[in-house]
Amino acid sequence: MEGKQCLDNCTILYRLASNDLHKFSILQKVFGACNVIKLIQDLSPDQRVDAINSMVYEASARLQDPALGCVGIIQQLQLQISDLQSRITATQATIQKIRSQEAQLVASIPGFNNKFNPTMSTSLNDSDDEDEDLE
Repeated sequence: MEGKQCLDNCTILYRLASNDLHKFSILQKVFGACNVIKLIQDLSPDQRVDAINSMVYEASARLQDPALGCVGIIQQLQLQISDLQSRITATQATIQKIRSQEAQLVASIPGFNNKFNPTMSTSLNDSDDEDEDLE
């Protein structure tokens, strides 16, 4: 087995901590150790770490969804974003409708004083000035 021959001095194992043997087994299972080594051999050591982590992520996704891998995860997230954006839009429309109904209700009450409704645009100070003029 190719992967077994590589275990003692493998570039991948050098980059992975000893407690990350699970990552190595995922890479070996999905891509093959020799293929991973070929992909990372021309990279700088810092780039190798990032490349290996990316490949482990893709390999894990491929184990869950062999056809789509990370693309499947991205598609699911895009669907969730779209659904949440639709919900936000619907909630904003509901809020606007409620505010409009509130404004219509307030306008329909004869003699309603705005100082009792903090959401109205007239401030308490403006209402107090009007009350002083009436005295």
